[in-house]
Amino acid sequence: MKVKVIIERGNDGSYGAYIGSDNAPFGILGDRKSALEAKTDFLNSYEEMKAYYTETDKKFIECESKFKVDKKSIS
Repeated sequence: MKVKVIIERGNDGSYGAYIGSDNAPFGILGDRKSALEAKTDFLNSYEEMKAYYTETDKKFIECESKFKVDKKSIS
């Protein structure tokens, strides 16, 4: 499954990465001081979600993330 992940800057200057697709069966966030750190945090959260599903014997649907930086956030 392909999902769109949006990276944008918040009012406090930090960056957030979140799933912007309606077809994802779960929500994941990444949050840090830079866009790259937010992306890395998002990918870490994805792996943690995958591990949680495995530990609880739930079916995990693998997702291919396509990252999109909100241009208004970096200008």
